[in-house]
Amino acid sequence: MLETYQTKLTDVLVWTAGAAFAASWFLPVLVDVPGWMAFRYALAPLVPYSDAGNLTWDDSIPQVLSALTNLVFLILFTLWVTRQKVRPGLFVRITLACFLLNLYWFVKAWRDDGLGDLLVGYYAWQAAFALLLGVAVIIVVANRRTSTTPTAGKPS
Repeated sequence: MLETYQTKLTDVLVWTAGAAFAASWFLPVLVDVPGWMAFRYALAPLVPYSDAGNLTWDDSIPQVLSALTNLVFLILFTLWVTRQKVRPGLFVRITLACFLLNLYWFVKAWRDDGLGDLLVGYYAWQAAFALLLGVAVIIVVANRRTSTTPTAGKPS
């Protein structure tokens, strides 16, 4: 249950993540490519777009999955803001999977000797997922501290 662990710290972290996520859509990810356009290019294997080109399946799959993490972020953010119930362990797994999947772009740029090509928009976008992951970890730690496991001499 998320609402049990919503504190000022976690609320600030989630709202900061939301602001970073929103900003990343307008900040440059690559030269002349704002975040929204990078999202559109990443979906090009499913829905062709402009000069996105043809990709092999080993690049197409992670790019499409990475694009879909944006929808996952919006769902998780909405669940938090509306104080919906989500299992803390599931929240961690989903945010961790999104964060790791989005490292694809960093690894690809590194592999292609193009780390300098990634601009502030990518890092703001990845920071949004990192902040959400931080919140998820805080929730799990708080959940473990307040778990209702029986102790010696006390009935469960």
